[in-house]
Amino acid sequence: MKFLLLLPIVFTSIPSHAITWKEFWEPFDSEIHVYQSPPMCRRRVYREQYVPGTEWNPGYVRRWYDVVRQPCSSRY
Repeated sequence: MKFLLLLPIVFTSIPSHAITWKEFWEPFDSEIHVYQSPPMCRRRVYREQYVPGTEWNPGYVRRWYDVVRQPCSSRY
């Protein structure tokens, strides 16, 4: 019985304010423009560094690869 009393309350319309398209797009339409950066690619760069030695320890060459990010070229 209580359920039947709640049905009219559920189906009554509640007044609401519909927004227009202009109001919808207003937050996105600002003076600040976000530019999409070009796609970035990774490139391995070979590096060497000479570590000098001493009288009792010989010097050696330290070798490694660095990963560098750079814009991808348009040519493939």
